[in-house]
Amino acid sequence: MENVLVTGAASGIGQAAARRLARRMHVIVADRNADGAAALAGELRRAGHAATPVEVDVSRGESVRRMATEIEAKVGPVHALFNNAGFNRRGRVEAITEDDWDAMMATHVKGMYLCAQAVLPQMCARGAGAIVNTSSDFAVMGVAGIAAYTSAKTAIYSLTKSLALEFAPHGIRVNAIGPGPIDTPLLRSGRAPGEEAAALEQQRQRIPMGRLGKPEEVAAVVDFLLDRRSSYITGQIVHPNGGALSW
Repeated sequence: MENVLVTGAASGIGQAAARRLARRMHVIVADRNADGAAALAGELRRAGHAATPVEVDVSRGESVRRMATEIEAKVGPVHALFNNAGFNRRGRVEAITEDDWDAMMATHVKGMYLCAQAVLPQMCARGAGAIVNTSSDFAVMGVAGIAAYTSAKTAIYSLTKSLALEFAPHGIRVNAIGPGPIDTPLLRSGRAPGEEAAALEQQRQRIPMGRLGKPEEVAAVVDFLLDRRSSYITGQIVHPNGGALSW
């Protein structure tokens, strides 16, 4: 059975992806929330699937390297990576602190780079592998009030394309997803009391399909992009967003 590493796996899209991927792979449930990772791994094992929890702060190289060493010792090689760890911190440009900006870039951009860097050598040695990075449709559209988040997500697109070109000769595919509004704890977080319902309704109204997406719907796209069914797809950005952004 092949191994898939899912970062940010304790909640939201990462959790849904871990549950879906567990149907056919050994899932390494990685998250900064160690208790959440252990709880999900336990749930998957009780359902008859193979799962191993691991704690990691993807923004820190030392933590990522420690995770890679632990995975190698406990599980073996990583065949696929869902680079999904991230967070959002809303604020207008004048209110974004330097620490907020640095944390956003370190988690989203550097974190995905570090995790890819940790698994790519073994993928190259095998001549096979697949990586999916989580970005956002906001990276293409631009949104007022979350400039740090959208900037980080746009950088992920460039990182994805560069990795895809560099590692295609080694049999490794690298793609990105850019979800639209998905009903997750991340979408609901960081809002003042009483604002959540109005904000979600505003999001819903901009979607041609007339509803928020479900984490499971994004997980299906991730599963496809990490599977051999998508063997001729690399360097692409797929937007599961209900038509909110069209190409």
